Amino acid sequence: MSYLIPRALPLRSATIRPALQLPLNPSSRTLFRPTIQTAFLSSTKPSSASASPRQNPNQKAKIPPHLRQLSRAPVPPPTKTPEELVSLGYIVRRTPSVQLPVYRRWQSGGTRQVVLIKKVDGDRIRLLEELVGDLGIPREDARINPTTQHIELKGDHFDKARGWLLARGF
Repeated sequence: MSYLIPRALPLRSATIRPALQLPLNPSSRTLFRPTIQTAFLSSTKPSSASASPRQNPNQKAKIPPHLRQLSRAPVPPPTKTPEELVSLGYIVRRTPSVQLPVYRRWQSGGTRQVVLIKKVDGDRIRLLEELVGDLGIPREDARINPTTQHIELKGDHFDKARGWLLARGF
């Protein structure tokens, strides 16, 4: 405890001294009163809420949030066994909650949709070619992500892709 004494002494001596010296004559004190600046209160500028926002003619129309589906309906179970699906050369595994791994991603501030198909095992190129052929998607709008190996479809093909996978038995 002796090592704390030199540190405690300067603190104790600082509290003994008064922090602020006030003059003894009360008439020499100045009173500080808050003042209200009337220039800010009587502003003649129109409020920003009444002014109309400028429209960008090059901006695409955004998809309103109430049209974006955030929850999913339950998906029926697979109709084929994994042994029957092996003959296709690829398999799309279900998620732990028994949903199909088809996801919709919004990009570019909500103006563009990309559908992702994840959890694909086997020949992904063959799955991509069959998707493009059966759904009528242009080939340049479908690709395999080289990093994640997910199949990406540009555009709103979520319901078609999910329905196609269900029809195939996944």
